[in-house]
Amino acid sequence: MQPLWEIRLEVPGDAETWADMLAASCDTETVSYHRDHDDAPWQISAITETEPDPERLHAAMVAARMVTGSVTGSVTCSLTGSPASITPASIMPSMPIVESLADRDWLAENRKSFPPLDIASFRVYGSHITDPVPAGRIGLLIDAGQAFGSGTHASTHGCVTMLEKYLDRHAASSVADIGCGSGILAMAAAKLNPHCRIIAVDNDPVAVRVAADNAAINGVAGSITCGVSDGYQAALVADHAPYQVILANILPSPLMEMAADATACLAPDGVLIVAGLMDIHVDDVQQSHEAHGLTLRDSMIFNDWATLVFSHKGEGPND
Repeated sequence: MQPLWEIRLEVPGDAETWADMLAASCDTETVSYHRDHDDAPWQISAITETEPDPERLHAAMVAARMVTGSVTGSVTCSLTGSPASITPASIMPSMPIVESLADRDWLAENRKSFPPLDIASFRVYGSHITDPVPAGRIGLLIDAGQAFGSGTHASTHGCVTMLEKYLDRHAASSVADIGCGSGILAMAAAKLNPHCRIIAVDNDPVAVRVAADNAAINGVAGSITCGVSDGYQAALVADHAPYQVILANILPSPLMEMAADATACLAPDGVLIVAGLMDIHVDDVQQSHEAHGLTLRDSMIFNDWATLVFSHKGEGPND
């Protein structure tokens, strides 16, 4: 049986963010979290078939600390089968612990901890779910794992809800998913409007591969072009601008840094939907976009996470 790595992380709060960051950084096959009672820290467990990359793991921890304002607890790693050859400095912030796991299908067992999730009109589910998608729901099959965006995070709820509200479901539209992760937002757009032309990009090649695979699994590969891009910088993004809808579920700092690029790529009557920020970051993100000529059209808060909708001043679907 192929050796498996398990990364365990203890955090004081906002387990969703830590779990998604951990999953994206370590190409995990599955990730789950729990706590024994309301006052206890969250115990996060991720399982992967490949050895975690120390630099990506550390970068994810730094990003999660920035977003949540919390401090990590212990980080441990374990490898099935044989001792792991990793130095104390290779995994931050603490020494790894090596142990042998029982000969069981840990990936299948862990996936069972992810029940189907309903977001707006969608039913998001993993491959372990065999029940049919309920009538009236749009199915999205996504296994938690190698890229941010399994549908469990509050920011994904906000983005999908606003996408469903503002995307024209009948006209041919151009959509960009900036920082696409697993591709869940791009796929939601394609399911809502098969006439969309969608560009989905991420600065992580692994995420781009996962997004393309997910698009194929969900039967929308023909509507989505995936590529590597640091924000809006790649020619793939510029060549298909302007966009009627831009989705950017990232982090507050890069959202603010990319406000000018987002404004330039947004169609005169288009909407920019941004997320990945907590309610305490709303004012800063709003001001950065308004400084480049956009105006806040709509917003929502879900579990302390904000989703903002911008358009050009005097334009937008509500005018």
